[in-house]
Amino acid sequence: MANVSRKLPYIELNTDRKTNQFMKITKNLLFIAATLLIMAGCKKNTDNAIQEENPVAKTESNAPFSCEMKVDSPDGKPVTESNGPANKVWPNGSTIKVRFSGGTAYVRSKVQQYAKSWETYANLTFQFVADNAAADIKVAFDAGGSWSYIGTDTKNKTVSMNYGWFNNNTSDTEFRRTVTHEFGHALGLNHEQSHPDANIPWNTQAVYNYYMGAPNYWTKAQVDYNVLAVSSRTGLNYTAYDKASIMHYPVQAQFTTNNVTIAANNTTISANDALYMTSIYPGR
Repeated sequence: MANVSRKLPYIELNTDRKTNQFMKITKNLLFIAATLLIMAGCKKNTDNAIQEENPVAKTESNAPFSCEMKVDSPDGKPVTESNGPANKVWPNGSTIKVRFSGGTAYVRSKVQQYAKSWETYANLTFQFVADNAAADIKVAFDAGGSWSYIGTDTKNKTVSMNYGWFNNNTSDTEFRRTVTHEFGHALGLNHEQSHPDANIPWNTQAVYNYYMGAPNYWTKAQVDYNVLAVSSRTGLNYTAYDKASIMHYPVQAQFTTNNVTIAANNTTISANDALYMTSIYPGR
């Protein structure tokens, strides 16, 4: 930033004229300083807007997902069943219709490609239909986070899944990781770190500090639900706890009390993910 200080000229004037001259110069300096401050503030706000609307840098490396899981329950509160609530799976052999709202042709093609990777293991078929057609899963590309409703909860939603940071420059790794994760939710999978056998020694304050800050800005309740919840075994379909699951948030050393990394930044469907899908949707 340029130095805006100026040396005041020494002028032989009477007291009133000196006072007027000083006030005039002071007003000019204040105007210059205010202008520079406004310019700096505008640049800062612009940077923040870019960070919030395009959090690719946050999600492309080893940073935790900013995916949010959404679940309906009779009382309107999130249920905390993990791995897969038994009452939200699709009828085996279903054809699940999917439509898009927004997104480029390229981005849509990548979502289709990685969504259909679940068909290798689950006896289900995704049918991608026209934007105005009736559909079971409704995918949007609105700026912000990525999220999905769980299983058949998607059917009665205007938008049931969202991808908040995809564009034509997104890497294949990021497409694969995020799409398989979100469509895992849509097929009935919940977050694996909430598995009843996970026993993760969370540094809860570090977790709150991370997810309640930029770019997620989650509430404490959202962090509890999406990250820290430990599920009951009642009403679940589940396999053994799987650190490699595509549904597992990364749990880095900074998030544990013993400073040990529990789970990496998983980017592919694991063997146990595949086993679980074949168990609830058999026939492939």
